[in-house]
Amino acid sequence: MENKPYVIGLDLGGTNSVFGIVDADAKIVASTSIRTKGHADVNEYVACCCEALRPLIEQVGGIDKIKGMGIGAPNGNYYSGTIEHAPNLEWKGIIPLAKLFSDGLGIPVVLTNDANAAALGEMIYGAAKGMKNFIMITLGTGVGSGIVVNGELVYGSDGFAGEL
Repeated sequence: MENKPYVIGLDLGGTNSVFGIVDADAKIVASTSIRTKGHADVNEYVACCCEALRPLIEQVGGIDKIKGMGIGAPNGNYYSGTIEHAPNLEWKGIIPLAKLFSDGLGIPVVLTNDANAAALGEMIYGAAKGMKNFIMITLGTGVGSGIVVNGELVYGSDGFAGEL
């Protein structure tokens, strides 16, 4: 199996989008950001993101070194890879963001609610390491929560368990 030592993470917020390329030890090896606001068309937003990522991807040896991408987004649905009716984003309706990024970058992409992504990060690497039951509350342009029970993230039947 080919060694792909890096992943791309995107924290998509209502105001800014922050990218990091991370190695297997969770060390951020490259990062950048763009404004989320001001991109009325989601396709334009994805194109701007891909353009901003290109120098970072080249810095780590090219797209062949990238295993995939994970996105944490408001109203992100892990099951479908979509953002659904996010009140703090300019794009309305159901947005197939994981597919748009996968098509734009040519790598696998998964998407979840941003608070769920934060809860996973804290459980694996942060303040909740070793904890099996907790709730992560996020405060930014919006308010979110990620719920972990018995060491598992709770998504619910529709992917929106814990949405505040």
